[in-house]
Amino acid sequence: MHKKAIVHIMTKARMKSDAFTAEIDAIEDLSEKCGIKNAIFYKWEKIEYKDLINKLEKLWILLFNYSNKEDLKEQVLELDKKYKILFVSTPLELLVNVVTEIKSILWHVQSDHPDIFRDKHLQRELIQSHNPELGIKFIKGEPEALDILEIEEKVWYPFIIKPVDGVQSAWVEKITTRKQFESYIKHYHYFHDRLKSRWVDSKILIVEEFIDGKLYSVDYFVSWDGDITVSKPIKVRLWIDVDVDDYCCIARISTEKTDGEFKWMRLKSFIKSTVQATWIKNTFVHHEFKINSKWEFKTIELNWRIGWWRLEVLKRSCDVNLYEFIVNPEMKATKLKLNNIAVNIYATKRWILTWFNKKILEKISQRSTVYKIDLEEGFIGKEVWLTRDWFVKVWVIKLEDSDYKKLRKDYLYVKSKYHDLLEIEQPPEIMKKRKYVFNKVKNFLKLKDK
Repeated sequence: MHKKAIVHIMTKARMKSDAFTAEIDAIEDLSEKCGIKNAIFYKWEKIEYKDLINKLEKLWILLFNYSNKEDLKEQVLELDKKYKILFVSTPLELLVNVVTEIKSILWHVQSDHPDIFRDKHLQRELIQSHNPELGIKFIKGEPEALDILEIEEKVWYPFIIKPVDGVQSAWVEKITTRKQFESYIKHYHYFHDRLKSRWVDSKILIVEEFIDGKLYSVDYFVSWDGDITVSKPIKVRLWIDVDVDDYCCIARISTEKTDGEFKWMRLKSFIKSTVQATWIKNTFVHHEFKINSKWEFKTIELNWRIGWWRLEVLKRSCDVNLYEFIVNPEMKATKLKLNNIAVNIYATKRWILTWFNKKILEKISQRSTVYKIDLEEGFIGKEVWLTRDWFVKVWVIKLEDSDYKKLRKDYLYVKSKYHDLLEIEQPPEIMKKRKYVFNKVKNFLKLKDK
């Protein structure tokens, strides 16, 4: 059988989103360069996607719509009779378990610990037992069972606390005092109640030492026999407004300065050791890590999905298509082609988006390095926060230029203005509660004055 294919499992929402554009560009590029047939499986009726389907069919992409998981399995097995399926992929957290099942029925080699990308505690445990130098101190337990005295003895301040499974970095908090810890535990059940929409019911939290250092991410593909193909690293900057605007801004930076911060062989050695520790096979890995003041590499998190900005940023900055890693293990990280920065704002707590400040957006759009601004205007007037798959992305500003200094100047301008970009308000029940507390405090102070 000489015909080869890659299977991509999608949803209706994904296929109609801006993110899908980057994925289709990468799929089309893979077909042209490597002669690989790509098959997209999507749920429900074909008629719902009529215009999109016509476009995809012109790109010679195989399209299948399925009604349920069993139907999906049957159709994939039929496709496997005509093509050698090299890989099964999805960009979506909610389809991770489905992809694992599909790989199983195809008898594809999989990681020894299939849950490793969803269980942060398992990641920590495997890395720590394999190589303590790469690991960090941690404790896990349900909220009521976590003992602050044990945490202070084994981890100490500051520490990070977060859910252990399947919530895509939501409700992650840096704790510096006992009071903060107690407040987090007290309010955690509000967040957990909302996780039901994402089919996550684990109450277990992980407490881990805070690594003070620069945050990076790197994407690589681990083949069936353990060969590793690595992309260029990307710097990650976080600007977080906690309990003020209740959103986070994430800048992903691929520039000549980022590129110059690495001793390449040391990074590859760190990746190889992590792969050996976790027994990862036949998968993409999105590896977030920090480098501390002692120049030690410390893993923050491992994820396995591939899609959207990872594809787009690496293609634009380095001319690398991550999907090629599947079929070409000889690929190497290329030289930087263009400095690139993508600035994203996500809703991290509950609020209602009332409007965008269009005057500021206009000023930003006029900066010479800004080549695209994606606004989610459909969220205006609606409550935004955690979805089944991710935080709500409110907008993204994309900048690129061959001149690093010019790019940095515009990037700092965006950073100085982002506070005023969104006009938001709290949902009515939260506003009502805050007003009640405010009035109670005000009345107390009046009595005190008397």
